[in-house]
Amino acid sequence: MLDVNFIRENPGKVKKGIGAKGFSSDLVNTVLELDEKRRAMIQKLEAERAEKNIISDEVAKKKTDELIERGKIVRTEIRGFEADLKSIETGLQRALYEIPNLPLDMVPVGKGEEENKEIRKWGEPRKFDFKPKDHLELGKSLGILDFETGTKVAGNKFYFLYGDGARLELALVQYVFDLLSKEGFLPVITPDLAKSRYYLGTGYLPKGEEAQTYKIEGEDLGLIATAEVTLAGKHADEIISEDKLPIKYIGYSHCFRQEAGAYGKYSKGLYRVHQFTKAEMFIYC
Repeated sequence: MLDVNFIRENPGKVKKGIGAKGFSSDLVNTVLELDEKRRAMIQKLEAERAEKNIISDEVAKKKTDELIERGKIVRTEIRGFEADLKSIETGLQRALYEIPNLPLDMVPVGKGEEENKEIRKWGEPRKFDFKPKDHLELGKSLGILDFETGTKVAGNKFYFLYGDGARLELALVQYVFDLLSKEGFLPVITPDLAKSRYYLGTGYLPKGEEAQTYKIEGEDLGLIATAEVTLAGKHADEIISEDKLPIKYIGYSHCFRQEAGAYGKYSKGLYRVHQFTKAEMFIYC
């Protein structure tokens, strides 16, 4: 999260940076407005507290009905200002959470892959003397991938894996577990749900509709979109001594994403689904 002092001192830079990520400059304006209100309220509160101290000193010297009454009024005003300050600070904190980190100046700005800068190439694309099938065609012809039944049972963007398809998914996870265990990673199967504070801590909330996450109604829980959330939460509120680092995990979980608005070739088939299995490398260092 960006420091409010940095935003106050560099509003133009922050607006440019978040604009490159597709975020509105109104987010910065909201933070600046709330920050100004917060500082003004702090000044009022400090002035009232100073007056309260003066009145207390005067009452100690000479107790009068006028001073006692004025003291009551000041205490009431302080309570009101404290409540207002708390409300403003809560709003400011929420607004700060919505502002993303700034990209490096070297990062190209664009909406598609055509704006990306190619750094290097490796190998040559394989050439076929026939039209190759994509994973959807192969999955259907082999009888291992079934979106039609998935849609019938759970809705759009869900699927069934059968036979070798199911075995392949499990084998890939086992392969990664075995491979990374040799590199000092501890295999972990994490919960598929997490509390909102861990979504917040990993930057998935608050993002409104862009969060693409599922919340459990009536609970402070959501279905995780990645094992990053649970693996980051694993050591929350802990102080890890340097001699224990690095801590390396390879986490396995189911992941759930709404994928609202996903379309095009990068959303076809298994590329954009509501539920999938993932093995996540995660290192504390």
